[in-house]
Amino acid sequence: MAKRKLTRSENMSRIRSRNTKPELQLRRALWAEGCRYRLHYDLPGRPDVVFLGDRLAVFVDGCFWHGCPIHYSAPRTREDFWKSKLRKNVTRDFTADDALVSAGWRVIRVWEHELRRIDEVVARILSTLGRGNKTYHAEPPFVTNIAESSAQYGSVQPREIIETPRWICNCGSKDIRILSVNGHGSLRPNSRHRPESAELICRECRNIWCVKVSGGPEID
Repeated sequence: MAKRKLTRSENMSRIRSRNTKPELQLRRALWAEGCRYRLHYDLPGRPDVVFLGDRLAVFVDGCFWHGCPIHYSAPRTREDFWKSKLRKNVTRDFTADDALVSAGWRVIRVWEHELRRIDEVVARILSTLGRGNKTYHAEPPFVTNIAESSAQYGSVQPREIIETPRWICNCGSKDIRILSVNGHGSLRPNSRHRPESAELICRECRNIWCVKVSGGPEID
């Protein structure tokens, strides 16, 4: 008897929310550097790695679930459901960041794709902790104090770069999240199927704006 092919929703429901491969990869690398930490500590957002004494919370964000501006791919089916899901996830992330920063914590969010350069991620965390001599050269800086109020709508000039953020906020930050997309497909510039447009939000200043993904003028 042929095995039934799972629907996309069924596949998604089987994805772990804890102890994912990216989380384990980062934890092993930090442990190898002598870092000792707490896991899934009871803090806003349930950070993946917590340094209690240093009051540093580290999250590993999956590119699909948390609106990566480089790799997010909008599903072809149930468009309204996934748009709502993405917006809720990103909004929840920002709420957790705000609560942590207000309580005197520092926050680092690591994209799943950044772990391909695990040494740079570890160096960034060690630098924030004030340990070691490793230097992190990539942009942008990912330790931020999150603004608690939204800025007005603005516009930016898109940059067709695959492995670094394409969009830059008016404040100069490249730490961008996707709030929603219109259409389906991948945000990768070389993708055959791309959404029509995307709504972006800056994690630094909370500026929100819309862009044409497949080219054309910006949308205010």
